[in-house]
Amino acid sequence: MDNQKNAASRITLRLRDTLSTQRPDNTLIAWRGEQLLTLSDFRHQIIALIRQLQSSSEKRWAICFNDSYLFSAAMLALLYSNKTPVIPGHLRQAQLQEQQQQGAFDALLTDLPLQVSCPTIQISTTAPEQSASFFDLPDWPTQAEIILFTSGSTGQPKAVSKPVRLLEAESEILARYCSRQLENTRVAATVSHQHLYGLTFRILLPLALGLPFNALATEYHEQLQPVAGTPLMLVASPAYLKRLDCSLTPLNCVMVLSAGGPLNREEAQRVQQCLGVLPLEIYGTSETGVIAHRIQQHAEQPWQAFDGIDIAQLQDDTIHVTSPLFEDDSGSTIYDIIRIDDHGFHLLGRKDKIIKIEEKRLSLTDVEQRLLSLNEISDVAIIPLTQGNRTILAAIIVLTESGKRYYQQSEIVLTHHLRQQLREWLEPVAIPKRWRIVEAIPLNTQGKRAYSELQELFL
Repeated sequence: MDNQKNAASRITLRLRDTLSTQRPDNTLIAWRGEQLLTLSDFRHQIIALIRQLQSSSEKRWAICFNDSYLFSAAMLALLYSNKTPVIPGHLRQAQLQEQQQQGAFDALLTDLPLQVSCPTIQISTTAPEQSASFFDLPDWPTQAEIILFTSGSTGQPKAVSKPVRLLEAESEILARYCSRQLENTRVAATVSHQHLYGLTFRILLPLALGLPFNALATEYHEQLQPVAGTPLMLVASPAYLKRLDCSLTPLNCVMVLSAGGPLNREEAQRVQQCLGVLPLEIYGTSETGVIAHRIQQHAEQPWQAFDGIDIAQLQDDTIHVTSPLFEDDSGSTIYDIIRIDDHGFHLLGRKDKIIKIEEKRLSLTDVEQRLLSLNEISDVAIIPLTQGNRTILAAIIVLTESGKRYYQQSEIVLTHHLRQQLREWLEPVAIPKRWRIVEAIPLNTQGKRAYSELQELFL
């Protein structure tokens, strides 16, 4: 009886109910340009994948897709096949090969021409043939989970296991906050579904609320002109929102979401000027899921925790989170510094070496280790610098004999050579933009790196 009462009180679909035969076949799931992708199409795509997966023994499958509709189909097909979707957080072949060799996943599902030494199923946007034979979906697994990778403080990508029931609970919390505003809207996104922010708001929340989502990422404003008259939720990064051109044809945005780093008051007002609404900013982490939200109605607008989530300030001023969306100590290992007042809390910075540049969460340790792996470098320190309104990475490096030979040609030759090698491993925002060459990394009296001296090198 309690289960029936709980089911009745839900306002979102569980993932296992997405393909329910109780829903009309012509329910719109997604769109790709002018192509409309219905629930019937979605079922056939997933059933075709399940049939392929049933003959495989591999359990953990990396899912690497440009297309969000195919990504969603792959994720559901794996779950129905009692296999674990693994979301590496990027689409770079060299790093995928390294992760596979380290045992992060056993096989790969993708719509890209990736060459990784493991069993691979490649999927195209061409719809599979619709078989006339009836196919019962397998039972939904009782312990379904998804594994994501995020930056770890050790410099290595960190695996985060997310039980599907907790992801569904997150969609329920979000739906209770904003579902009425989102009725009859479509969802478009500038951010990748390969990270939790995009997965949550570009894929899982639309599926849970029955909202059509764009299979293609939005890279520039004009791509959305065909749906300019349609009520839209835009899931964006701070970097995208900061580049908005208010002279372009306005969209009918019901809601604009931003996460990955706070917007300042002027940036939030510019979003309102260009898109008609103040952005709803989301604060959270890959480990904890969503934590809090704010809409900057005035300067110094505090953050408010979502219903059911509690915030406390520890003795070192870092945040402590108690939430139904995780089951470990993630809430006490965030390292964001906060100040709590009567109206909410304010974010003041971080205490560790994980930073966010634009919408990307980066490990400075990871960047340092990538540089140390190069033949030309014997020691390195990476620091963030503010350049105008942007945050960039700067590298202080000690050269090997090989590096000195490049440097003898010119510093430009050396840094170009280093950047070319790093592109294989790092995202563009993680590649240092400024460089200094030193004989030794300066240390303080405690034998630790003297970061004030490192920063002075760029004054």
